[in-house]
Amino acid sequence: MLRAAGIVALFVLLTACGQQTATAKPTPSLVAAQGTWTQNLNFTGDVTGLMKGIVPDSGTQTSECTGSRSRVGDTWAATFYGTVDSTERVWGVVLVIKNFRGPGTYNNGDVSVEVHSADLLQVWGVPGDKVAFVMDRSQQSGTIDAKMTNATTGKPSLQLTGRWNCKG
Repeated sequence: MLRAAGIVALFVLLTACGQQTATAKPTPSLVAAQGTWTQNLNFTGDVTGLMKGIVPDSGTQTSECTGSRSRVGDTWAATFYGTVDSTERVWGVVLVIKNFRGPGTYNNGDVSVEVHSADLLQVWGVPGDKVAFVMDRSQQSGTIDAKMTNATTGKPSLQLTGRWNCKG
């Protein structure tokens, strides 16, 4: 009887030693855009075509928006990256209102707009550019009409018009 108990104990011990506990391995997370953020922005001039949405965040190219969190007197800002038409070239769009007054219309000095290449070698948008910017009640979408100056040449050479969106 003692011998049978020893064999059972040895069997249990060997079985337990042979078991391996599963270790949780991190699964790679997909790089996902901040939302669906559909755009309808028409570029004419130095960059030509239509931006319909944003691309997934990658490195320093992060799409973000203060959106409805901004209060009167705060700075409201949105940055998003997308391709124009079917090209693989990524362009950044930066919208900033330094003295936010809520939904409504902002012009010229009230709002700054910048368009830049992903590598920052091409930049449009300087103080004094003619801008008409409308923000909807959600504080996350609206329209824009901006005639932008090339920061290198100093000449107005990019028109950005259409509907922007920073909500999913």
